[in-house]
Amino acid sequence: MKKVTLLLSVIASVLLMTSCLNSENYHAGSPLSYITSTSLGVTYAKTVDGFFMTSPEIQLEGEPGSFAYITYSWKESENTVREDGIYNATVTKISDPLEKSYLSLYGAPEAQETEPLLDNFQQVLYAASYFDYHWIFAYSYKMDDGVKKMLTFYCNPAEMTDSGVVVDVRLTDADGTIEKDQTDILTAVDFKNIHDYYVSGLSQGEMKNIEVYFRYYKKKSNGALELFKTQQYYTMPIVKE
Repeated sequence: MKKVTLLLSVIASVLLMTSCLNSENYHAGSPLSYITSTSLGVTYAKTVDGFFMTSPEIQLEGEPGSFAYITYSWKESENTVREDGIYNATVTKISDPLEKSYLSLYGAPEAQETEPLLDNFQQVLYAASYFDYHWIFAYSYKMDDGVKKMLTFYCNPAEMTDSGVVVDVRLTDADGTIEKDQTDILTAVDFKNIHDYYVSGLSQGEMKNIEVYFRYYKKKSNGALELFKTQQYYTMPIVKE
């Protein structure tokens, strides 16, 4: 239930609102957006539900390759659409970027006696090439030593099979400190390396689904660390475009 609630909270605050005001097209919302750029260097945002927009604020503050919540509006009588189909929107707020991590193609380090542990971990969103193969996860952890943590991801090529892959997840120290337990932190992770590994064996237009399992340390009832592998896999569609 918590996973469903979190997913709905992400999508609910991101859904594009489209309506007709006196027969005029109008769009507004605060969607989760992926900031990227065109081949001509125009910085713009792709919302989670398929709206492409830019503005002076996005051009100035947007960091290509990052995710942020963008509060915007677009009204037919007041705003325009570029020749490339990107909407010139009125933007009133751009949130701080989501935390971002990367995938390393080698085995994860062994656990230490003081290994920081995930309190909760769940996949929230994946949109393949639309979001440049980033997955978005939510996680939580205890305050413990008060040092801020972040997720790191590892994939050992030796564990990549034709049907799937196991990704190790670890909590590592990051810059900064915290004063309370951290809950439902969103992080974006670039999984393009995995996509490229599997797409290389496909023909043009061919598609296959691979099974992605995650593995991380949990503490057993006796206090010992246990390397836990998710029983349920997540499907990653691979398409050779």
